[in-house]
Amino acid sequence: MSGRAATTDVIEGKYALAVGIPDKQLAPGWHWKRLTDVADMATGHTPSRSHPEYWDGDIAWIGIKDAREFHGRRIPSTFQTVTQAGIDNSASVLLPKHTVCLSRTASVGYVTIMDRPMATSQDFVNWKCSAALVPEFLMYLLIAERDSLFKFGKGTTHTTIYFPEAKALCAGLPPPAEQLRIVAKIEELFSDLDAGVAALLRVRANLKRYRAAVLKAAVEGRLTQEWRTRNPATEPAAKLLERILVGRRAKWEQDQLRKFKEAGKTPPKGWKEKYVNPHTPEVEALHELPRSWAWATLDMIADNCGGITKGQKHSASKQLREVPYLRVANVQRGYLDLSEIKTIPATERDLEDLRLMPGDILFNEGGDRDKLGRGWVWNGEIPNCIHQNHVFRARLFLKDVQPKFVSYHGNSFGQLWFLRTGKQSVNLASINLTVLRKFPVPLPPAAEQVEIVAEVDRRLSVADAAEMQVAHALQRAARLRQSILKRAFEGRLVDQDPSDEPAAVLLRRIEAGGESSGKRGVQSRAAYPLLSRRRKGSLPTP
Repeated sequence: MSGRAATTDVIEGKYALAVGIPDKQLAPGWHWKRLTDVADMATGHTPSRSHPEYWDGDIAWIGIKDAREFHGRRIPSTFQTVTQAGIDNSASVLLPKHTVCLSRTASVGYVTIMDRPMATSQDFVNWKCSAALVPEFLMYLLIAERDSLFKFGKGTTHTTIYFPEAKALCAGLPPPAEQLRIVAKIEELFSDLDAGVAALLRVRANLKRYRAAVLKAAVEGRLTQEWRTRNPATEPAAKLLERILVGRRAKWEQDQLRKFKEAGKTPPKGWKEKYVNPHTPEVEALHELPRSWAWATLDMIADNCGGITKGQKHSASKQLREVPYLRVANVQRGYLDLSEIKTIPATERDLEDLRLMPGDILFNEGGDRDKLGRGWVWNGEIPNCIHQNHVFRARLFLKDVQPKFVSYHGNSFGQLWFLRTGKQSVNLASINLTVLRKFPVPLPPAAEQVEIVAEVDRRLSVADAAEMQVAHALQRAARLRQSILKRAFEGRLVDQDPSDEPAAVLLRRIEAGGESSGKRGVQSRAAYPLLSRRRKGSLPTP
């Protein structure tokens, strides 16, 4: 594959990296050249895992995890190592220091430079640069062209860059001295950007801690301490709980009468005596509440149920219809993600029993630990929406209890409580309805709950606005980073120096054998000490 025909078969790069020889106007002193003409290309291999003697040696071996960790910078060490026997008995190659490594499969586009001799897996294309190509220049060029690299990768499940395409890559090369100036300027600007991004990430972490502190103060009564002093005559939570329990029993009796009626039966004598009292909290193990508050359980204040099971069988006689339903992915901690709502076949009885109503509180059953018990309040966003069995619903018996307050508690105190009481495995955790019903809930007076929710909403809205500003600033930083790279490889980041030897002259001398191949890649670090002091942070993960 060569010449212009190659550009139609693969891609034409966005600004500096291309296949074939595209019609582009290069900056003075720059020259289009196939990468394999200025760098030896190699790949790697994975020694057999069935031979323990091939592993845990003193030779660093780069895998995809290493490339992610050290993307955009030099790699000093690796997560795995191999022995000389592993190299000798496989297709692995020990590559020299300064080799540029590009991940080419599964996770395409991670680029790093070897800081000492290393080997790589077969998931990489590796370039050993000649005197005409500064390794850092190639690394940043590949990072700048990541989107273009994806375009000519192949595969449906995993994108892969195959070697015929990799061998066809061409680049616009400036003189090596200009390459060094470009890299130094990129390093300088990126260091400033990294410092700004690090500060923004600290702000975001502090906002997360602030949110947690607000919720903790809210559910422990510290957020409304002054309010209680100003409002001493409110109904205490103990009285509110008595009214809730009356409502709970009334709801049970109503449900039983409905079931008798649907079955065509007359309520038997003594049927009310079958009422089961709710779980009560183990107060001794809980923190102290303000005097006007009371501990309850979710079982005492809400009707709790699971949802529909995906894939369940129905008899042919049952009428089904597709209805929207909530999955675990929809129920996040403190908000609902309704960007993707799926549907499920359900009966009219399913819809009647599981239809979500405004004010319902949602809790996730679990799975990954971060999903355990997380939830938020349903506000009727989608008509006739139900929930799957991995999402629990709590429907409060009285409107005097604020759903948001209960959910705030579930997302703060509840996160650790569910971890302690739920079912645990290596990386997974789950709760069932019995555990959920026993979940202890602090109950403030009704009027104080309204005040708490208003104050939490006010404070979190300030945090939301700040977090949005941080997100926008991070996006601007990412765009600026790409703009720096774009200018660099268009020849507009640094000035051209007329005294630089044009790249074409050096390339002709190398081709004629007038440049020692033993100097491959070394001149970049020796000639520009700044490059040896690479900033600690890496580029954002692509």
